[in-house]
Amino acid sequence: MLTEILLIPTVAGALAFTGLKLHKQHQYHQLQTRQRDLIVATGNRLNLPTGLPEPLPDFQQRIAVLPKPLPESTFAMVQTCALRFGQTERSYFPAHKQGGTIAYENLYETAPEIVALYQSDYLRRLCSAVIGEPVLPTPINDQSSCSLLFYARPRDHIGWHYDYNFYQGRHFTVLLPLVNHHLQEDRLSSAQLAIRQNDQEVTIPTPPNTLIVFEGARVFHKVTRLQENELRIMLSMTFCTRPQSSLLKGALRRFKDVAYFGVRALWT
Repeated sequence: MLTEILLIPTVAGALAFTGLKLHKQHQYHQLQTRQRDLIVATGNRLNLPTGLPEPLPDFQQRIAVLPKPLPESTFAMVQTCALRFGQTERSYFPAHKQGGTIAYENLYETAPEIVALYQSDYLRRLCSAVIGEPVLPTPINDQSSCSLLFYARPRDHIGWHYDYNFYQGRHFTVLLPLVNHHLQEDRLSSAQLAIRQNDQEVTIPTPPNTLIVFEGARVFHKVTRLQENELRIMLSMTFCTRPQSSLLKGALRRFKDVAYFGVRALWT
C-alpha cells in the first residue's frame, strides 16, 4: 500500500511531463510549417545582398570578425526588432553568469525578421564561406539556435567557458552585436568579448553590425561585466556542419538550456 502511494506522484509527474513534451512538439511542428512562408514574406523586406562581401576574414584560429556584414537599412530593421522586447528571461549563476535572454521560439511572433535573417540563404552562405565548409542552422527546438542576449543591468556578464557541442558535426557560434553603447556617453559599453589565443587574452571588437564567427567548443571565451548606464544586445546564432543529435546529447542540451531559458527548456 505504501509503495502504491509513493508511486502516485511519480506517475503523475511522468504524465505531466509527457503532456508538456507533446504540446511542445505540436507547437514546434506548427512553427516549422509556418517557417517557409515567414522566411519568404519577411526575408524580402530584409533586402539582403545577393553576393558575399570581399575579402573574407581568415578562419585559421577558429574565429573570424567581419565588419558591416549587413546593409545599414537591413541592420536598422533587425536592431529595431530586438528593441521591441521589454522583458527577458533573467538568469544568475554566482561568479559565472548574469544576464537576460529571448529564446528562438519567442522570436517568431515578435521579431520574425530575426528568424528570417538566421534562416536566410545569404547568412548561411556567408558563414559557410568564412568557415570553409557548408553549415546549416540548428533545429527549431534548440532554444539557442537563434536567441537574443541582453546585457542590461550592471554586472551582467558571462565567465570563461566553451560552447558545448550537442551535435554530430562541427558547431559554430555566430554573434551579431545589435546594440552596444553607454546610454549617456558616445562610446561602446564596458562589456567586451575576450578569448584565449596562444596563451594570451585577446579582446574581440564588437561594435554594432559586426559578425563574429567562432568554433565555440574550441575557443575559450567570456564577456566582461557591464557597468552602469550601458546596454549591450547580441544576436546569438548557431550553425552546424551536421545538425543531428543523439538522445544523450539532446538531453544534455535541454538541461543546459534551463540555465538560460528556465525549466520549460526541459520539454523542448
